[in-house]
Amino acid sequence: MDDIQRSGVDAATEARALGRVVDAVDGLDARAIQRVLEWAWKRFVAASLPEPTASRAAPTEPIDLADLYVAAHPATDADKVLVVAYWHQVSTGKENLDAQTIHRDLKNLGHGVSNVTRACSALIGEKPQLMIQVKKAGSTRQARKQYRLTAAGLQRVRDKLASGNRES
Repeated sequence: MDDIQRSGVDAATEARALGRVVDAVDGLDARAIQRVLEWAWKRFVAASLPEPTASRAAPTEPIDLADLYVAAHPATDADKVLVVAYWHQVSTGKENLDAQTIHRDLKNLGHGVSNVTRACSALIGEKPQLMIQVKKAGSTRQARKQYRLTAAGLQRVRDKLASGNRES
């Protein structure tokens, strides 16, 4: 909220702009959305940044989950879950995902975690919240839950990718 107030743009105006972006990419596949947003980034943001910052600020996205995982180099179970959730939301366009999907992907990468749900709870408990629970199927404690990363969670992975690119 502080960034919005400092920029002179009120929250309602920014929300309307975000709605127009969503409408503009509605119906596009994940790759097309990526191309559109990269173009917009270059046109409206990178062009106004000093050259070294512009090239660092928008790292190229890895082409598959394994590349993303290596580029982000997650250290904790929560970071591992964050990276896999990011992949599904950003690269495959999946809106919500479950712990079983995250667990399967981490296990296939050889980086399984002992309790994905606990890692999701840790991300939900962060300030600012990095993940939210959006759905629960069933009434028991073990019911299947659906999760989604917040804007802060998405940014955390982007920051990890950017810092990894600078270290290379």
